[in-house]
Amino acid sequence: MSREELKELRPELFLEQNDGSKSLELFQNQVLRPILKYQHSMLIGSVNSHILLKRILNERGSRLEFQEKIKQFINSQNSLKNQLIGYVIGLMTSSEFDFYLKNQQEINKRIHGMICQRIADALY
Repeated sequence: MSREELKELRPELFLEQNDGSKSLELFQNQVLRPILKYQHSMLIGSVNSHILLKRILNERGSRLEFQEKIKQFINSQNSLKNQLIGYVIGLMTSSEFDFYLKNQQEINKRIHGMICQRIADALY
């Protein structure tokens, strides 16, 4: 798939950005957020398929408690966490992937945080 075709798959997001935005913040807003929105149903479906999640859904508690439980759940499931991050990385262009490789640790943290938030919001 060409670079243009990959970018055309992504929904257009209208996010306010200032000229002083850092490169990681720009990458998050221009690349990660649109990919996450595009992959939303895949992310939710992958997490929903885990039997261990049923207990968390039954014990929701407050919104903050639920968000923390989702975060802990995903952190405890290494293969699931890597799979979810892979859904995002797989839709990057080669130049975006090069940037990702140079900033992999920080970008993985951002992807993980956004995925946890998205899942908690969708399932609460």
